[in-house]
Amino acid sequence: MGPVDFLLFGLEPPTNIARRVRQAQESLYTTWGLVSPLALPPLVPLRFARPEAPPTAEALRGMERGLAAALRAPGAPRGPRCRTAGCTLREGVLFWEVDGELAALQALAGRVSPWPVPADPPLPAAQGFFLALPEGEVDLARAGSSLHLPPPAAFTALALVLLSVERLRPEPIPPSAEVPPSAPWFRALEWEELLRLPLRKHRPQVRQDSG
Repeated sequence: MGPVDFLLFGLEPPTNIARRVRQAQESLYTTWGLVSPLALPPLVPLRFARPEAPPTAEALRGMERGLAAALRAPGAPRGPRCRTAGCTLREGVLFWEVDGELAALQALAGRVSPWPVPADPPLPAAQGFFLALPEGEVDLARAGSSLHLPPPAAFTALALVLLSVERLRPEPIPPSAEVPPSAPWFRALEWEELLRLPLRKHRPQVRQDSG
């Protein structure tokens, strides 16, 4: 693993919901020329972290054991039941909003993470699927309102995942050459899934009639 720009704890949706998110992201790319929608997989971001050095295999195994134990413990958070809503701007970033109780898993990611939250996260850890960052002169509010999103749908998050995101470094520039401006992080990156922990589903409550 090379230098890491940031780590991302996120919630993985079912395949049908992920497909709808990707369709919305691709629409923003083809219609508005936005590149950022395709930078990351369809996830609900919970927490960002920025390690000083790439996580070691031992550190990842230890955190995986801690997360697995916490998710098996009595009263552990289960896969949250969520519902898609509409597009919204949070701190200038476009999201497909999600209603659901995500705070418990967000807190769990914070407890087990040995890495600090960056002072300048790449985007807000908001309650929704990331759709696009500000780029050029594009009006994100207008772009979001142009999306033909499907009707609100209920779903249960499948897994808690941890991604490592690395910005691709350009080739060395000769000393005499002019240094080009730095490209935004989302224009040249690669990501890797470091951990994936399935979440238990909520069991339906059985109603007992008193006789």
